Amino acid sequence: MAQRYAAWLENRDIRAIVDYSFNYEHPPLTKLAYALAIRGLPPAEVLPEIDSTQPRNLEQRSEMPEAQFDAARRLAATLSALQVFALALLDPLAALLLAISTWQIKYTSQIMLEPLPGLLSTVMMVTYIAARRSARAGAGTLRRWLPPVLLAVSAIAFGLTEASKYTYGVAGLAILVDWLWQTRETAPAAERRPVGLARWLLPAFLWVALAVVVFVAANPRMWSDPLGRLAESLLYHRAYTQSDTVQSANFPLWQPFVWLFQSVPWHPGVFYFSLDFVITVFAALGFRSLWGKQRVMALWLAIGLGFLLIWPTKWPQYVLTITVPWTVAAAEGLRVTVLVPIARRIRGLRERRSAPAARERAADRRIARRDGLASVPWLLPGLVTLALLALFPLVFQAVVALTDFNTASIKDGMNGGVFRAVWEGLTGQAKPVADAGQALAGHLRSKTVNWTGPGLLLGIAGGAGADILVFNLAWMVVSVGLQTALGLSAALLLNGPRVRFAAAWRTILILPWAIPEFIGALIWMRIYEPRYGWLALANDLPWYIYNPQWNNDPNTQLATLLVAATWYGFPLIMLAATAGLKLIPRESYDAAAVDGAAGWSLFRHVTWPLLLPLVIPAIIIRMIFAFNQFYLFYAMQVNPPTVTMATMSFYFFEPLGFFGGQFAVSAAINIFTVLVLVVMILWLDRRRVATEGVTYA
Repeated sequence: MAQRYAAWLENRDIRAIVDYSFNYEHPPLTKLAYALAIRGLPPAEVLPEIDSTQPRNLEQRSEMPEAQFDAARRLAATLSALQVFALALLDPLAALLLAISTWQIKYTSQIMLEPLPGLLSTVMMVTYIAARRSARAGAGTLRRWLPPVLLAVSAIAFGLTEASKYTYGVAGLAILVDWLWQTRETAPAAERRPVGLARWLLPAFLWVALAVVVFVAANPRMWSDPLGRLAESLLYHRAYTQSDTVQSANFPLWQPFVWLFQSVPWHPGVFYFSLDFVITVFAALGFRSLWGKQRVMALWLAIGLGFLLIWPTKWPQYVLTITVPWTVAAAEGLRVTVLVPIARRIRGLRERRSAPAARERAADRRIARRDGLASVPWLLPGLVTLALLALFPLVFQAVVALTDFNTASIKDGMNGGVFRAVWEGLTGQAKPVADAGQALAGHLRSKTVNWTGPGLLLGIAGGAGADILVFNLAWMVVSVGLQTALGLSAALLLNGPRVRFAAAWRTILILPWAIPEFIGALIWMRIYEPRYGWLALANDLPWYIYNPQWNNDPNTQLATLLVAATWYGFPLIMLAATAGLKLIPRESYDAAAVDGAAGWSLFRHVTWPLLLPLVIPAIIIRMIFAFNQFYLFYAMQVNPPTVTMATMSFYFFEPLGFFGGQFAVSAAINIFTVLVLVVMILWLDRRRVATEGVTYA
């Protein structure tokens, strides 16, 4: 399209640009920018038009003339570099993370639509934040005029962003929400009455109006029929989501998280280092702090993720709509969890270097050493038992994960081949025989155990198992969340003073917990079995109750499994909440009633804070169980990626399974699962302060 636009610009044929309608998926501003980049170059054969709803011809890019290709690519790379520079004005650490993101590099170094709207959305957000900071800075002539100017620049950038690609408009929506939120919080009481509603909304309305004017002015396609052609463009996207191209991909609801939890997987050896997984982990750790410091960035990330989750088209380049707030959250998480604690530790070491403190610590160490030696005889039997029952299996699995141990080499492995291969690898006598991709594909079938190195573990952590890990985490959060909601609701309902036979109802509701998990899984398998299950034998059930093809769609699989998991897990939460409700002092409710608390306010400010310390242990237990859940997924016979890490480990381990007895891969998955659980437990342990000061339990 850029070639055609360049030719029309050369001929000053504006009418052709306005009326060009083929494949009108996104506004033409980015394509016009590429046209300006290749304008004036020697004439070349125009590439054929390709319908985006049809399979892409990956070889067509090589047919593009080299001079035009280089010019357009230089423009894309320049725009990406400017985006990093714009973010650096706000947060240099976030700009560094953005610059090394493999997704950002890939989709802004190619000739795609992403670089220009990415830059413009970043400028929009940076100028908005600068305007807010300038407005709070103080008085003065410059201070008085600078915020409106910056807000105008932000609105212009918003309009240009939408004239480049629609999806990047989530940044403008985040700004609008934050603007109305802040002004509502700071507005005087008189302005909160209906009379002052117009004064509250008018500045934001003017900002949006300026953005709309710029959007129309920068979008030649809109000049002749703005409303009609805008509707045509939006309806195209709606139809595109139902096209064979999108439907055949069959990406699950949570696919955007899969992209963020891994690096670009299609170009092995291109990137020297891939830290996208680490960036995502720090982004999750820093989101809460970001909400308190820069709420508009947190809103951008939350709204953008929400859009990506519900929008059926889930191409990987769509994650670039949130890479800026994603890296800003990661930078905040890095500061909160790593940089600030290190700085505090350094200051503490300096303070502890004083002579009195050093003498006191030396005395404490001598006492601790003496007490430790005295306790060794009493602890030794337990330590030996722990080592035999827990530590040795973990160490052995870690050793196996460094090899290609499988069914073909089981004889050699059981005769010491596993330790021999690891020793040869650690001492440099052997080189890795394969990479993680070959192992995960089941290509390792040697009759002797060979050294593979940490490739399996790094491959699982670096993206090979990203889809399973993301589903595992999503499964844990959503299933335990539903169990907690249902358990709390049941406990609160049965705790009412007018409920009759409350003990009998509790006995009935606790039955799912009393049934062994595998038996319960078989019950739900009988209910949902696609051909002969109880629901399948019923006639004319609406789709939202039962879909006979539920096992072919990952989203329907998730919904079906959540029903069973909620039935499994809510009784434990109900019992913990019931015990907690019995222990809450009546005086707390009396004091709240005097203050006028009732209904939701009473639950939020009295019941839940007092109940939380007693419910947290049950929630932690259910989270660990959900992360390791196996029987339900195995009995329901669901397929990847809708399986847990434990289920996937079994599939690789089972000699007669599809993957065929890949013991090393199974061990690597188990070790990775243990590492994830250790991190989760350590993080949850930091929340133990929730139970401090509880004296009524």
